[in-house]
Amino acid sequence: MSGARSIFLGAILAVAVAMLDQGLVRLVEASGARDQPAVVLVLLLSAFLGLLTAVLTRAVDLPGAMAPTVLVLGWIVIPPLMGLIPSQATEIFAGSAELTATQATALVVSVLSATVTLGVSGTND
Repeated sequence: MSGARSIFLGAILAVAVAMLDQGLVRLVEASGARDQPAVVLVLLLSAFLGLLTAVLTRAVDLPGAMAPTVLVLGWIVIPPLMGLIPSQATEIFAGSAELTATQATALVVSVLSATVTLGVSGTND
C-alpha cells in the first residue's frame, strides 16, 4: 500500500471523526443529560466511535496505528482547522484544540477502544 493512499484515507477518516465527535457532543447536550449521565453517555459514544474507526481502518486496509492517529487528529487538529474556513457549513464542526476533562477522557476511551479492537485477532488460530 502506498503512503499517499494511507495519508489520504487517514485524512478523510480524521475529518469524519471530527464531524462525528461534534455530532455526539451535540447529541448528548440535546438529550438534556446533566453531570454524571452526560459523562457516561459521552464515554459510551466515544467507545463506539473508537470501535467504528478501528473497523473502518481494517476495512480499508490501513496500518493499525492509523486508527489512534486518526482519532487524535479528529479530536484535536481538525476542529481548529475547520474554524479557519469562513463558511456556515464548517462552522458546525469548528472548535478549539483545548479539551475539557470530559473530552480528554472520551478521547482516551475511544483510542483504547480502537487499540483493543485492532489487537483482537480476526482469526481462530
